[in-house]
Amino acid sequence: MKRFSRHPAVVAFLLAASFAVTSCESGRFGYEELETSDIAGTWESNKGGLIVFAEDGAVSFSNITQDPYCVPEDLRNAVPRASGAGKWSFETVPDERPGVKIESPTGKERPAHCILYAIWTGKESQDRMYLRQDDGDGESYKRIPADRNDFEGPK
Repeated sequence: MKRFSRHPAVVAFLLAASFAVTSCESGRFGYEELETSDIAGTWESNKGGLIVFAEDGAVSFSNITQDPYCVPEDLRNAVPRASGAGKWSFETVPDERPGVKIESPTGKERPAHCILYAIWTGKESQDRMYLRQDDGDGESYKRIPADRNDFEGPK
């Protein structure tokens, strides 16, 4: 204790500096929290996937990468891309940036529903996202302009 009592100014500076660094972060991991306006709209991937997030929490998607856990094991290779509809809600996967959870029925007995996670990766604005099952595969989504918003979801 004697060692620190000789330099109270140094100890006070270090405490103030650490407080300043930790309190300057916004959001859970230093990123802005998402709002409905950041999500609502049509998102298109660089590999042809489309996802429409409605402001009321509805979601529809077409030609997205199938999460292997959403399909019975014997069909995993036969169904590489998926289409469907469901609902979305805000949820951040641990150790990830802010995102949303997408829940949709599969139409199969097992599993009865599928849960996917979309994670936003924009810098200034939340302008890009990827689906967690695509992490590392190079497929990312970008919001398309409203005047090009001709996707109405799966039929």
